[in-house]
Amino acid sequence: MKVICARKDIFEGVQTAGRAVSPRTSLPILGHLLITAEEDKIRIAATDLEIGMECVVDAKVEEPGQMTVPAKTVTEILAALPDTDVSFAVDETNTVSIKCGTSDYSILGLPAEEFPMLPEVREEVSIIVEHDAIRDAIKRTAFAISQDESRAILTGILLQVSEDGARLVATDGHRLCLQECAVIESHGAVNAIVPGRAMNELTRIVPEGQGTVDIKIAASQVMFQVGETSLISRLIEGQFPNYEKVVPQEHNKKLTIPTDQFLQSVKRAAIVARENSNRTIIGIEDGTLTVTAESGNIGRAHEEVEVIKEGDDTKMAFNARYLLDVLNVIDTEAIDVELMGESNPAVIRPQGQLDYTYVLMPMQIE
Repeated sequence: MKVICARKDIFEGVQTAGRAVSPRTSLPILGHLLITAEEDKIRIAATDLEIGMECVVDAKVEEPGQMTVPAKTVTEILAALPDTDVSFAVDETNTVSIKCGTSDYSILGLPAEEFPMLPEVREEVSIIVEHDAIRDAIKRTAFAISQDESRAILTGILLQVSEDGARLVATDGHRLCLQECAVIESHGAVNAIVPGRAMNELTRIVPEGQGTVDIKIAASQVMFQVGETSLISRLIEGQFPNYEKVVPQEHNKKLTIPTDQFLQSVKRAAIVARENSNRTIIGIEDGTLTVTAESGNIGRAHEEVEVIKEGDDTKMAFNARYLLDVLNVIDTEAIDVELMGESNPAVIRPQGQLDYTYVLMPMQIE
């Protein structure tokens, strides 16, 4: 195998595919990239057996074939080389030759046959979404994924597809995010739980601006196609919780709160609250919302925000970090908060937007 390509192009491909390489693995081949040369392009692939990434890069192919090269080593070499053409070749001992100008490297690879091939996703359900739609949907839900590996179902995002559109849902048992996602095309219906890592990696390879993402879902795998880059992930097996039962359908109090003012108030109060399990007390009296927090080691914080209130006065306790998470992803000037008693969950939405719902369980007021 022998190929020549622009350093910038292959460096970007290696960086992108390399996101699927696990930093810690007992299988040496999983620390390598598989480079396949065919016609006028090369394919760069990596996998950790849970997710896989493949990028296509234009190249002058003098001899087609395959080789593997250590991901970390080749990335560092390409980062340091001058911005000109780079040639790659491999011999029968799997030694990879990298030449660029006066630079000449011989890197020890492994047999390409040892590399686990990326699975072929046999399409059963598919959707096409715009770049911004999927990026925003993931941003508004991924932070609520559980970090508790013993509850594997909650470490992913539910991707619910129907002929009418798509919905993303995430929960860790303390809060729940639900985001409707507009689609360009939709074929079939399915409930698929996509690992949080795969969703977060998707946001890194989806560029901002115009463009589409093709999503193909099979029984146990999902593939995201973004231009010349493919991301393949296994799906999490099991039944996602019946989240619709968690979303309150009624409320007897409603608050309209300026988003940024509330965000800044909670952020300041959280400095004190983090010494007390992040407990922040939200009190509403007439048209004023108070944000307070206390700690025996630090002291007390008190903030006030003017709000529009419907219903009686109340007082509730919430985890400050969970409030900050949602306030940081809402870009409307105000939020609507619906309440139904101090022991029932609160519903937070961007003002005037019904396609996003954040359900937050309260804490006990000490």
